[in-house]
Amino acid sequence: MDRANDVLTLDTCLDPGSPYCFGDGIVHQFPAYLKRHEFDRCYLVSSGQLLKMFGTGLLAAMSSGGVRCEPVLISDTEPYKNWQTLRLLCEKLTAEGATKDSILIALGGGVIGNIVGLAAGLIFRGIRFVQVPTTVTAQTDSTLSNKQAINGAMGKNQFGVYHAPLFVWADASYPRSEPVRQQKSGIVEGIKNVLISHESVGAADAMLDLWESADRFPELLLSLIRSKLAILEKDPSERGSAIILEYGHTFGHAIEWLSQGKLLHGEAVAIGICLAAELSHALGFQSRQFLQEHHRLLGGRLQVPTMLPGDLSPGAIYQAMLADNKRTARGLRFLLLKACGQFVNPDGDYMVSVERRQVLQCLASSQQASVAPSARKAV
Repeated sequence: MDRANDVLTLDTCLDPGSPYCFGDGIVHQFPAYLKRHEFDRCYLVSSGQLLKMFGTGLLAAMSSGGVRCEPVLISDTEPYKNWQTLRLLCEKLTAEGATKDSILIALGGGVIGNIVGLAAGLIFRGIRFVQVPTTVTAQTDSTLSNKQAINGAMGKNQFGVYHAPLFVWADASYPRSEPVRQQKSGIVEGIKNVLISHESVGAADAMLDLWESADRFPELLLSLIRSKLAILEKDPSERGSAIILEYGHTFGHAIEWLSQGKLLHGEAVAIGICLAAELSHALGFQSRQFLQEHHRLLGGRLQVPTMLPGDLSPGAIYQAMLADNKRTARGLRFLLLKACGQFVNPDGDYMVSVERRQVLQCLASSQQASVAPSARKAV
């Protein structure tokens, strides 16, 4: 990595390269970096609200830097991460003159990034796009990936491609204005990264120390970013060992899907992570102490939900999990930890088959604990 003009460039290890550029208040430097690449047309894809918050300044910077860019608006909430939004975006871009030499710029969170990334992968069998993430989750998790997807009728991220951005431009000034609840949701993935790859939870506590320090926000973001890059370094295309990044997501995606917007992605994943720990403990793989560490970090220090909401039935969650995008011919399987950084089945594909009865029992136990406050204290 190199540091120049207050922009830190991190290597995502992808081939071809997809540099990750990070800084704080670096919008004025974006046009010069973009102009390192030749293009005929440039389209800034964002939502109406984000265009007002951040897009106006970005477009002004590009205009001053000699880059003409046309704004294109789409919806940026999870219910719109679907075929209709994707089709309308692709048709609009081609109708407005996008060519094989054009560049799309995705300004927003994970929904915008995924839709634009998938559109870029499909238009003319693949054109270039740039990620400009505006949320903690997008800057520290979703843009550190070449996976682009939309939701289907049965669940999350069922349809997609592998298509890496030309580069990522992450400005810490954008997520600094994000509501606290959304910021905490983004930090969940960083805590998960420590649980799956470190020898102890100390790095997770260090992240939370940064979170609790109001003046160290850029340091927090860098800590979260590096926690994922360290895992992707071994498997940048996410087709092998990086499957461990999905820890807790089989539960989490189903919970998020069924909550219909009541739970943020990170909140659903936090519940899913703790459910995976509960399941591992119930099967005899994980100690009660390590299970308690999950709840202490997520529920105690970060104060995000860790128990299953009472209005979601275990049966409905299990049914939703059957549409999980990691399901194979071997059926529904789970990533389970024995201890920090130690998976059950590390010499295989990291996945473990669990009887339906045991999964349902784990879900029911978590739901009962969420209803009884005393049960949570006794974890």
